[in-house]
Amino acid sequence: MVSSQNYSDLKTHDRWLAGYCFLTFMVTLILMYAGGFTTTIGAGMVFPDWPLSNGSLNPPGWTTDEAMLAEHSHRLLGAVVGMMCIGLVVFLHLSRPRVEPWLRIAGWLAMGLVVFQGLLGGLRVLLVSLDLAKVHGVTAQIFLCLLVAISIGTSAWWKRLALPASAVESQQWRGHRWVGGLLVALIVAQLVIGAVLRHRGAGLAIPYFPHSSPDGSFLPVAWNWATQIHFAHRAMALVIYVMLIAWLVRLIRQPGIPRPVLRLGWAAFFLVHVQVLLGALIIWNIRQPMETTLHVLNGAIFLSVCWAMTFAFWKPVLTTGSESSGVPAAAVPSVNVTKDSIPT
Repeated sequence: MVSSQNYSDLKTHDRWLAGYCFLTFMVTLILMYAGGFTTTIGAGMVFPDWPLSNGSLNPPGWTTDEAMLAEHSHRLLGAVVGMMCIGLVVFLHLSRPRVEPWLRIAGWLAMGLVVFQGLLGGLRVLLVSLDLAKVHGVTAQIFLCLLVAISIGTSAWWKRLALPASAVESQQWRGHRWVGGLLVALIVAQLVIGAVLRHRGAGLAIPYFPHSSPDGSFLPVAWNWATQIHFAHRAMALVIYVMLIAWLVRLIRQPGIPRPVLRLGWAAFFLVHVQVLLGALIIWNIRQPMETTLHVLNGAIFLSVCWAMTFAFWKPVLTTGSESSGVPAAAVPSVNVTKDSIPT
């Protein structure tokens, strides 16, 4: 058992670490908004060089020109996130043995991924490649999910999350991991479709919503690559919506699901409706930059919430691994077992 003084020190330390992780996540969201806005207004190639912008760290006129401001801000924010990831790795290693081993591994992965992401962005400019621009956008979402896992794993929310002791072997718990994983995979696939749609200028290929034709049909009048990719984006959105609702209903009806997980489910329910509304506004208002960029940002937040729900069901596996790898009990969240908390 940990003394009250040691527990107080651990709690203070964890608060600083969790705050830094969450700050890194929030700055990354701002970076993604900047990148989304840059793509929306077509400013990705306003500077033909990299890593400098017109040969300078402070190119003349960048604060007064919208396109230059968008792209250069995106580059500066990318550098900030990169440095924050280096700090994250250092922070996690200095926290040994208070943090679980998987968190230190995740920190190194985050730093490697942000370096890879920066190189992708640079090569996109130097090679003038739309394909690399799409990969750059999708990789950003995967990087965000990694930061979500790190932020959750260092948070008080994770430490207080009470799951049944039998959750590691529970068939229902494994089922939730698979359902959540499939939902997250579908959202990532949707992001890939959206990236192709955005970079290929097919956002208004079907200029009607919720119908796909002027006569009220849900199928477009003409089929070409643009209408096909646009229709695929709408169809995938419907699949994700139905799957989320079905999973949320199942979670609500099953005894023993922790309240924090249910709150995330309701947050995802809210965000998916916001996403549909923003998508509709893009069509109705002929792709205004603000609504289009918010659609991208809200999609990233929606992915983060769904991944957080899924990740919560991995806690028994991760904490069991921590116990077996020699992490002190003070660093391992306790598992509360009650009669009502055991899934039926």
